[in-house]
Amino acid sequence: MALLPSECNQYECGGNKVRNKWRSLMGLGMASLFILAVAACGGSKANDAKTGNEQPSPTAKPAVTETSAEPVLLRFWGGIPEDTGPADMIEKWNAENKDIQVEYVRFVNDASGNLKLDTALISDTDAPDLYVSYSDTNLSRRIDAGMAEPLDDWIQQSGFDLEGMIGTANITKFSDKVYYLPGTKSMNVMFINKSMLDAIGEKVPTDWTWEEYEALALKLTKSGQYGAYLNPAWEPLPNETMITAKPVDSWFAEDGSSNFDSEAARQGLEIQKRLYEGNALVPYAEGVANKIQPQDELLKGKAALVYSGTYLLRYIKDDEAYPNRDFQVAFAPLPQTAKGNNMNNGGFGDKISINSKSKNKEAAMKFLKWYIEEGNLDLIPGGRIPSSSKTDVVKVAELMIGDKEQYFDKESFMNILQASYTFKTNLDLTALAEQRKILTEESEKYFMNVQSLDETVANLKKRADEAIAGAK
Repeated sequence: MALLPSECNQYECGGNKVRNKWRSLMGLGMASLFILAVAACGGSKANDAKTGNEQPSPTAKPAVTETSAEPVLLRFWGGIPEDTGPADMIEKWNAENKDIQVEYVRFVNDASGNLKLDTALISDTDAPDLYVSYSDTNLSRRIDAGMAEPLDDWIQQSGFDLEGMIGTANITKFSDKVYYLPGTKSMNVMFINKSMLDAIGEKVPTDWTWEEYEALALKLTKSGQYGAYLNPAWEPLPNETMITAKPVDSWFAEDGSSNFDSEAARQGLEIQKRLYEGNALVPYAEGVANKIQPQDELLKGKAALVYSGTYLLRYIKDDEAYPNRDFQVAFAPLPQTAKGNNMNNGGFGDKISINSKSKNKEAAMKFLKWYIEEGNLDLIPGGRIPSSSKTDVVKVAELMIGDKEQYFDKESFMNILQASYTFKTNLDLTALAEQRKILTEESEKYFMNVQSLDETVANLKKRADEAIAGAK
């Protein structure tokens, strides 16, 4: 249920409709795997992906070597719309660095968009010098295909303070090497219609459990108002309850098998089902069919507790799309398995890599270093929190809120920004994409009263274990 991005969130859907969609996504995934397998083996060249989602500049020049008298042109592919920060950031860099010019190319962070990026990475013309991966699965695949440059030597050579800025413990290494730097730090939080909360005499939660979340959601439910919202396009609630019980490799038991038979997974299924039965959530089938979005439920006053990622912050300020609001949005941390913890399904995202085929790696590292140290400040108003621990939190809040202070409960917002989190970590990526598909399919049957809880847990465990064994 996680940021992923999405806004570029990788989780941004169920019946035949869901299964058909997954077949389509798996087909695209297989095509992407084939393309990268060819690249890894030094096989045939793929066609240039300069169509569809990306918007390259019409005046773009071919990339040139760093020894040329002409400025170096770097192509940077990302999934964030240009008008939410990247355009301002690139304009600032280009004005201050005449010798290295950067062109931003946007791709949509979905299956087809990622396929276009994968295709572009192995092309001989207009290939990205830098690019963003929004999921561990996509990143791992690109590393395995040899499309990402190891950054350890470049980090040392550039003088980038990895430990001070990010913390080496927050970087997932592959074969003991660093292949990316994260551009953002995101949190999944509970966005709350504060007027609805005030109306029942409740305060904004600051340290709460999943049982308390369920009770509050049911209490907030009334005619014309859902007590809560869980995105049907994200993983079902067991994803979150497993993370708060076991933040490292939450989908795996200690023996490497599936964790879907854990008490935490069962708890997530039961809570979500009871919320449907109590009319605290929009009916599952309706949510899937209508692609109901969290920002609409929150800002149109349809739901009280809306679970989503910090990318949603940019919508709170949009009073053209969401006019005539007379309530503030408050913020609460993710409910926990036990009080006193602060596990979170966010983490360090927007994982930026340098293409191993780039002829301008030194220039690319110079830009990447600047991006982490100061460039991504321009992305804050668009809802992205910089990854650097040296970023002033007060400044982040000011830039994020801007001139829309009337829509924010600032005290609870600052509590979220200043909190210390234990983020989920996926060290074992075995069959994760297949396990996500299985969780969605089996949970759907339970929510739609097709199978019992025990049948659901048994099927989840059996199918996931088979997928893990097959992948190994």
